[in-house]
Amino acid sequence: MASSAGFKDFVLECLQSCESGLYFSERKMFGEYCLYFSNGLDKPKPCFLLCDDRLFVKTHKELEALLANNEKAPPFPKARLWYVLDPEDRETLKEVLQILEMIL
Repeated sequence: MASSAGFKDFVLECLQSCESGLYFSERKMFGEYCLYFSNGLDKPKPCFLLCDDRLFVKTHKELEALLANNEKAPPFPKARLWYVLDPEDRETLKEVLQILEMIL
């Protein structure tokens, strides 16, 4: 099942509401979406996947402590496990964005 444009718009709205100072964009790929962020100076970097109307972030060592209790699942068949995020949990999203900005 492909992710809906409505869910993509909702997630982008949630990310923008984190007031991180980052800019977000998306690219539709095989019915799903890859979300990118940029600080406005650097080239946009891939940071999240939207698959089956779920928000995924790649597992990084730096995210382990923060997301230790989050579900892990493959975003698509035969993929490695990624963290599943709740887009409405703005506090966690904000912390994830801060970490990703430092490591990507």
